[in-house]
Amino acid sequence: MHTSHSLFRHLRRGAGGLAAALALAAGPAVAVETLPAYNSYQAVPFVVEGGGLGADLVAYLNEKLKGKYAFQITNLSRDKLNQTLDKDAAFKGIVLFLNPLFVDDKDKKKYHWTPGLMNDANAVVSLNSKKIEYVDTDSLKGLKFAGVLGNKYAGFEDRFGKDIQRENANEELSNLRKVASGKADVTIMPMSTYRYLLKQLGEQSPVRTTLYLSSKPHARFERYIFSASGDTALAGELDAVVGAMRADPAWKRVAAKYGLD
Repeated sequence: MHTSHSLFRHLRRGAGGLAAALALAAGPAVAVETLPAYNSYQAVPFVVEGGGLGADLVAYLNEKLKGKYAFQITNLSRDKLNQTLDKDAAFKGIVLFLNPLFVDDKDKKKYHWTPGLMNDANAVVSLNSKKIEYVDTDSLKGLKFAGVLGNKYAGFEDRFGKDIQRENANEELSNLRKVASGKADVTIMPMSTYRYLLKQLGEQSPVRTTLYLSSKPHARFERYIFSASGDTALAGELDAVVGAMRADPAWKRVAAKYGLD
């Protein structure tokens, strides 16, 4: 009986040792860190009823980078984003939908930029009764401009407060209403946002029927994702995914949902 108990204890120690050895060989399970995916566009289609293009893009990236990176959509104002970037150029996470010109990184040296994510343009919107056909920045001279708090408008920054009066709102729909009511002469916003807002307002909206869209936009540009320049591992993974997106049927379905180019 004594021998039997000894043998049993020996077998248990052996089994425990084997399990420990297997666990050691496998290594500890590494949890994927959740990183913020900053989106400073609060208007449609980027944010739609708690979801929107930003959330769908993050879901797409998480699916493609499963087990490597996990992102969580973080919607914030452009002002707050600017503060975050100014505070730490080596920030963790990614920033969605911007262009190098929008964050003073024309030469793409401050941050790492992925391949182009989508095409867009800046629509110049005025009143039908006071149509503004945009040619250059002088086209807005002497006018009241409705802007979004924290947004930078290329070519206009040194004109605001001088020969162009700027008043800010928190989002683009407010600016469309300002122009439609005559409280502002002109506004500039992403074409993607303008089209989606018109669809949302509906064919019979008095706001929609009073607006005029310049045939020439303020600018045409690509949108990108960027990350801190020192995180080369993240940069490599993002570049591979974004570089293949436009040909991916899964992303094409997302783009079609929002009427994107």
